[in-house]
Amino acid sequence: MKLWTVAPALLILAAAPGEPLPTKAEVPERVGQALARRLGDELVSVHLDKVLPSQDLPGFVACGRATEKRGDQAETTERFFVVVPGSFAVLDRDGTSLVDLYWTRYGC
Repeated sequence: MKLWTVAPALLILAAAPGEPLPTKAEVPERVGQALARRLGDELVSVHLDKVLPSQDLPGFVACGRATEKRGDQAETTERFFVVVPGSFAVLDRDGTSLVDLYWTRYGC
């Protein structure tokens, strides 16, 4: 068995041990929680573009845009990709090519 086949499952187990798989209705709330952990009080809003069953991991993936405001600065919006369950959230600031990869794979 190849490591890249097993690694995604290990990521989920490490991120959320013993956590039951969510329903599709629970995904928006969990996406908001993952982004809030990542962005903190700076998170203003979350707009989901798609929620789909994951092709590689148990659960769902979601993509969309998150808006944040840092202090007195203007609001900024960036794309995100989140794996649910878990708190694996990738933002444009992590590398637009990484977000592009996930967005292309899932048709966001």
